[in-house]
Amino acid sequence: MLTKTNGPRLRNDDEAGGGFRARARAALAGDRRPRRPGGAAGFTLLEIMIVLAIMGLIVTGVSIKVFSQLKKAKTQAARLGVKKVVDASGRFMAGPGSGCPKGIEELIGQGELSKTDSKDPWGAPYVFRCPGTQDPEGVDVYSFGPDKVDGTADDIRSWELQ
Repeated sequence: MLTKTNGPRLRNDDEAGGGFRARARAALAGDRRPRRPGGAAGFTLLEIMIVLAIMGLIVTGVSIKVFSQLKKAKTQAARLGVKKVVDASGRFMAGPGSGCPKGIEELIGQGELSKTDSKDPWGAPYVFRCPGTQDPEGVDVYSFGPDKVDGTADDIRSWELQ
């Protein structure tokens, strides 16, 4: 379609970039986004901010779930660590000296326990008593837990693992 412009020259609406045919072709081709002047395509600042906000919400939700699982995993690892020390002490006492080990270091020295198993997941050494006050025939082993304070609810004790 030819239209008259300010001057004597006639031009095609499609050449101007804003004609009905150009818009119709773009709509039929699936391009519903209106073109900016000069034909530049891209995302608006608002669209980018919305996407970033959604991504932030997803990352927050995932990280909360991951960190709660990490805490549970460390607690379970501490329970297994206490059990390893108790089992190593039992093997030591059943062996040819059949006495109480003097400490975790002696269990490591005799090969009953590896050095990596001598500390809880929070980096503190396990508390070891032989003979135990809770188990006079065996050993008492416990970890102070994530708060590293004795006597709190998160302590992991060998006599409570049965």
